[in-house]
Amino acid sequence: MIADLEHEPVVERLRRRVGETSGLVDAPLDSPMLQPYEVYDQDLFDLEMVRVYARSWVWLGDTEDLVEPGDFITGTIGYQPVMVIRQEDGSVRGFLNNCRHRASGLLYEPAGNCGKTMTCPYHNWAYDIDGRLIGIPDRARMYPDDLPTSDYGLAPIRIEVAWDKLVFGCLSRKAPPFREWIAPLAERYDLYKFGTFTRYHRELDQTYPINWKAFAENSNDDYHVRFVHRRLNKLRKQMDTIVRFEGRTCSGFKPHSEEEDATGGRTDLTHEQLLGHYADFIYPNLTPLPYPTQLILVRADPLAVDRTRLFSRIYGIDKSIEEQDFELDRLATTNLEDTNMVTELMKNLRSPFYRVGPASTWEGRAAHVMKLVRADVASPLADDEFSGPLPAN
Repeated sequence: MIADLEHEPVVERLRRRVGETSGLVDAPLDSPMLQPYEVYDQDLFDLEMVRVYARSWVWLGDTEDLVEPGDFITGTIGYQPVMVIRQEDGSVRGFLNNCRHRASGLLYEPAGNCGKTMTCPYHNWAYDIDGRLIGIPDRARMYPDDLPTSDYGLAPIRIEVAWDKLVFGCLSRKAPPFREWIAPLAERYDLYKFGTFTRYHRELDQTYPINWKAFAENSNDDYHVRFVHRRLNKLRKQMDTIVRFEGRTCSGFKPHSEEEDATGGRTDLTHEQLLGHYADFIYPNLTPLPYPTQLILVRADPLAVDRTRLFSRIYGIDKSIEEQDFELDRLATTNLEDTNMVTELMKNLRSPFYRVGPASTWEGRAAHVMKLVRADVASPLADDEFSGPLPAN
């Protein structure tokens, strides 16, 4: 609720709006769920891009695009474009995807190879793939008093390559190491051996007229599954769902029915892992769904208060193209069912008078995520949030 937030100007304005519009919808029980006044406010969205995303670990891609020196991937963390590049020594480094001169981008494709250097298309400043500024056209004429070149290299960011496969980035120097960030999931994820999984031959990438928090809430709502996705009911023991949340992660365990073998022939996982799959969440915007022989990732990129890009990939073990297409089509259907429902909610969340109801026990994960968002929004960044050397992950 709005009371969770500090006295920021945006929060004070929202507080006045809430007071002015209260009473039409009687809400005797307090609710931690997403409220209308948290959806369409641009100032609040801008604050989330800074206080939520700038100090979070965000999934950017995978090592299948980072094989040779100069291989790169690009992405965004909140409003900030970033890039990750394989170095000559085999390491992987990340930078803001901005020339230090006038903010132009440097790499524009989702993935590729840039060779040994990158050149800004605006004024042709050039950088080595290790981030050093190595070229300024007509430097003596343009900067007769010289320019401290070493101070104008690309701005570095923290990068974690998890399980030799998944690439995560973080802008903050103060955020916990990635392993700590995902601590409640880490040991279970180690057992899957995601490094042996390979990416399916295509991905899903679509933009929807929804707020990123509304989708995050939906992704962590175990209550809706057997109604919105009822086509899956015969394949799941829906009433045996187990809801867990801790730290910056959430998990909904989904045991499978006898009609769908969850093991994929594996015997090296825990008893629970072999019984089904999980609908997990890594704050702030990643929904991993791990199975014994398959990993689904759905990332919700915030574009505007009412626009979110869903980017989805699936990884698996020994899957034919036909099997890959089956799973990708099934995921596309699930995404569509969810986004159609959330789009319907968005229409009514425009109302300044509506107040949502209390959270059920099977919405515990969603309530947890909303509390995390509000806590971050209420907490100013540290003075040295982005200063100093990159810490070890």
